[in-house]
Amino acid sequence: MPIQQNTTPEARAVEQALAGWHIALEHHDWTAVANGLAPGFLMIEHDRILDKAELLAFVTGSARLGRQRAALHGFRTEVLRDCAWTTVQNDEIWIANDGRVTPFSFLETAVFRLEGGAWLIDRYHATRVAPQATTSPASV
Repeated sequence: MPIQQNTTPEARAVEQALAGWHIALEHHDWTAVANGLAPGFLMIEHDRILDKAELLAFVTGSARLGRQRAALHGFRTEVLRDCAWTTVQNDEIWIANDGRVTPFSFLETAVFRLEGGAWLIDRYHATRVAPQATTSPASV
């Protein structure tokens, strides 16, 4: 079944907010990273839950080792007044300071709240996809 993307301006704004947040992560723009998160932010990644302070400590600490570059695609976005959610595939790469590149793929869902005219990430769930796995229904 092909992905039906929501092309409304509101959905595009949510998707741009997520893409912009990932660009801030790549460029180690910690102010933009923090400002893109709602005050009560929580992230679930694999088997751990991180609040806003814990995530910021984790990403700023890992920045000493390299940077990550997101490649988001296949957005499935819905908007309901001041709340939105999107599920996306992220074919990310980690670029270590020594130049080594490691690819990772994630399925991610982010929930946003519209606050002061900006879409802020309130919840984020990321699950790593095994290299041989595919999201195609034919593979199930």
